[in-house]
Amino acid sequence: MRLFNDQEAIHKNPALFHQHVHQIEEIFSNQSHKLQRVRDLARKVKEGIEKINPFIQQSTEAVCPQCTNVCCINKHGYHNSEDLVYIHALGLQLPDYNFDRGDSAPCQFLSVRGCIMERSVRPSGCSWYFCDPLLEYMEARPEYGEFDNDLRDVAELWLALIDEFQRVIKGMEQNKLSP
Repeated sequence: MRLFNDQEAIHKNPALFHQHVHQIEEIFSNQSHKLQRVRDLARKVKEGIEKINPFIQQSTEAVCPQCTNVCCINKHGYHNSEDLVYIHALGLQLPDYNFDRGDSAPCQFLSVRGCIMERSVRPSGCSWYFCDPLLEYMEARPEYGEFDNDLRDVAELWLALIDEFQRVIKGMEQNKLSP
């Protein structure tokens, strides 16, 4: 199963993107009982992101309006395969994408008030990126140490979620090969 190859390019081919979505939906449908730990980890990731969101939101509100080089470009507004696993583990629906929009155009989910998606369900290319001015602002805040520790915890949970999902896939593939 080739779900995690060429992560960035799947949004450039809507058919390939929808194929990934379908494969992940089938895995969650057919292996539901084996994916409980993935679901539990996804809930913990979501809770962790929600915990750090106020710090990020306050920081982006202070930095982003003055920015002349907007980071929120369309190429980062698509969920990659790992994101799709996370979204499906939470039982959520994907947004409607405009696949015709150019990669360097402003993100299709960016409004004058910021992103219209909740941070906990944004694509990882968006959620896990902090530009230099934003990072400098965040690092100067007294709460940064706690935020950094919490972010590290979320990242470790994310990696565990993907590892567990890949373990289930590997088991499926081995079962197909067994006589």
